[in-house]
Amino acid sequence: MTCSSARIDLAARRLLSSIAGTREGRVSAMALAHMRGAGKALLDAGLIAQRGSSMCSVTDDDLEDALTPIFVHPITEQTGHLGNAAWHDERASARRRVYALDMAATARRVVARLDCSLAKDPVPYLDGVVLDFGTARLPKRRARVGIWVARGLTTPAVFEDFRQLVARRPAEGLRLVISLDPAKQLCRSTMKGHEVVPLEDAVDHEDGIAANLEILSARLLTGPSEQGPVWVSGDGAVLIVHGERFDFKGTKQKAAVLMMAEAFIAGEHRLSTDAVLEAAACGRTVRRLSELFKGHPAWKRVIFESGASCWIEG
Repeated sequence: MTCSSARIDLAARRLLSSIAGTREGRVSAMALAHMRGAGKALLDAGLIAQRGSSMCSVTDDDLEDALTPIFVHPITEQTGHLGNAAWHDERASARRRVYALDMAATARRVVARLDCSLAKDPVPYLDGVVLDFGTARLPKRRARVGIWVARGLTTPAVFEDFRQLVARRPAEGLRLVISLDPAKQLCRSTMKGHEVVPLEDAVDHEDGIAANLEILSARLLTGPSEQGPVWVSGDGAVLIVHGERFDFKGTKQKAAVLMMAEAFIAGEHRLSTDAVLEAAACGRTVRRLSELFKGHPAWKRVIFESGASCWIEG
């Protein structure tokens, strides 16, 4: 079995997500040693690689169990730290190694079973935090779906950079963002045209980190396992309110639903009806929300309008 095809088990995948969720995507050799087989699995698969050494270490004498800066010997130029009996210890040096997630290798393995249009040459954004794999065809969807693989979205600064990237490069239709980060730490905030799916919600367990077509398709149709009172798909086609599902087909309905659901999730439950109709590009022919959703099961069950305001009742 080659490194690239080595199976990644649950423990190794969780370790990979923990590393991916950090700002720099790095982990120390000491931390990997504590993870035993999980760390070795990632190394053997080529998903993490050494990226230099840390500039501090735990002392091995009786001073303190604390990090101590490493210095360069003025004559030999070997690294060492104050308090060591020997200036340079190869074993201690090995413990100071730092490993980093190989984002390109990991992302390619994640999308290996998808027919991505940019599979051979993905486009990196945000210094490689996001990789654009073009589009892919998923079961039960007519149009091709945009595919991005991202990490670090659990870090507020990175997530804000990601928001700005989305604003600069809006999706044509739906864009699926497969996040390598721990699922429980991901922000519930929605972004128009984008569906963020944690890796653990899309993997084929036979491989461990390869996204499965059928699983991805089902995830887009049913939403995440933890939805909160209101969940909406990135394109507004599916709205789930307290477990009850509503489907929308027209582009105007989708745009209106997405705007109202985003407002609910953000804590702003009521919106201007005129603003929603304008965002949905309804034009002058539609004056009221009741006209847009007339006959739809969601109307006056979860979607309401009163005076100049409209909202989703969650």
